[in-house]
Amino acid sequence: MSTSRLPRIVGFDVPRLHQQVDAAADEAITALLDQAPDEQWTDRFLQHCATLASQLSLAEVKVEGTRIAFHGSIADARALADAVIALVNRLNDQLMQEGNLHAGEE
Repeated sequence: MSTSRLPRIVGFDVPRLHQQVDAAADEAITALLDQAPDEQWTDRFLQHCATLASQLSLAEVKVEGTRIAFHGSIADARALADAVIALVNRLNDQLMQEGNLHAGEE
């Protein structure tokens, strides 16, 4: 993956939140990306979400084009947003390091 094509979070769209989350009825919180990630990035991001010992595994995270959608309540929305930001940054850092290793091997 080209590290120049790594997506960055540029903002959030936060709908009206409720105390209890109903993922079927409630609008998702959306992290807005500056560009759509490729399939490899998306797969790795979702794998990280599934394996993290955090609320992200319960937030029904989906990547759709330039949006990362997830569900959260009033109480956990900020923590979830922070976790998504941290995960995007951590994944991008990993991919950049891997790209640097591959470039050094050539």
